[in-house]
This record gives sequence, structure tokens and C-alpha cells, in this order.
Amino acid sequence: MLLLLLLFIFVFVPILSRGKGGAIFIRTVYSVMLLTGILSVAKQEKYLVVVSIFAILGFLVNWLSGVEPTRPILIAHDLGVIAYNLFFAMAILVKTFQPGEITHHRIEGSIVVFLLVGLIFAYVFHAVYLFNGPSSFNNISGAGLREFMYFSFTSLTTMGYGDITPVHPLARSLANLEALVGQLYPAILIARLVSMEFESSSKKRQNVG
Repeated sequence: MLLLLLLFIFVFVPILSRGKGGAIFIRTVYSVMLLTGILSVAKQEKYLVVVSIFAILGFLVNWLSGVEPTRPILIAHDLGVIAYNLFFAMAILVKTFQPGEITHHRIEGSIVVFLLVGLIFAYVFHAVYLFNGPSSFNNISGAGLREFMYFSFTSLTTMGYGDITPVHPLARSLANLEALVGQLYPAILIARLVSMEFESSSKKRQNVG
């Protein structure tokens, strides 16, 4: 899942999303990501059903938006992606912060959540653009997802190049919220993982003693 997300966000969408063939490829990759998400929570029965339902709905709307790319369907697609990834991120966080040793799987899970935050906000900004029109952002060239993906991760990492700027009040508030999450999440995550590792090491020493 981590590898797919990295390729989807930083390679496929920015480079391969142009043209009809590229759009089909992106939809195919996203469909694979939906399946991978289901497999990632397969052992968590309380999340599996909900994630599966969101994944199926996301799959249907994903391909429907290519056949009938009207504004309502495109907005529905964005909302479906947001809902699925939000719930999926929560399921991964719960799994990541379960008691136990800190393994590379937990580290990978925490990185996946961070990437999902950027992906969620990219689709949120895209939905705002579709709903309110081009005047929502300055210097956005078209409604392609790559522009919003770039802006989202620029905001998440607080780089703030200024080449794309939000104009609509909602877009501005969301950009500020994403920047805040981008600062707080790594700090809280590191503190929590260090605390969990300390507790795990202490229990090991007590058991040995």
C-alpha cells in the first residue's frame, strides 16, 4: 500500500494523468489501491465491512466518473474518495497504535496515514474547485487532479511556494487546517511511538528480571 501510494501521488498523477489513456491508467491504479486497502484491514473485522462498502462504492463512482464526467458525478467521486480514505486512515491508526513492539509495519502504517491526509485534502480542494468554480484558486490550470495534489502536499509540508493560492474562504481555511495537521501529526506520532517503544522495552526488562 505504501509503495502504491507513493507511486500514485508522486509519479502517476503528476506525470501520467494527461489524456484519455492516462486517465484510464490512473483509475485502474486507484482501483488496485481500493483492493489493497481492503486486504490491509482484512484481519480487523469491525472495520472490514465498512471499508469494503466504501471501496465498492468508490470503485463504481471512480469508473462512472470516466464514462459520465458531469460535475455532480465528479463531486460524488471526490466525496467517495474522501470518505473511504478517511475511514481507512482511521483503521490504520488504530492498528498502528495497538499495544506491542514498534515494528517496521507500524512505521509504514504511520507514513501511509500521512500520505492519505495529503490525498484526502487534494480531493477536498478538487471538490471545492468543482463546486465553486475556477475563482476558488489562483493559478490553477484546469480541473486536473495533479494541480490539487501538488497544492495539497505543498500545504501539508508547509512549503508554501505561493504559485497556487486559495481564494475562496473555505479553501483558505482548509489549507490552514492541512498545514496545522502537517505540523502536529509528525510531532504527536513520534512522541507516541517513542512512548510505546519505552513501555515495550520496560516490560521486556521486567519479564527478564
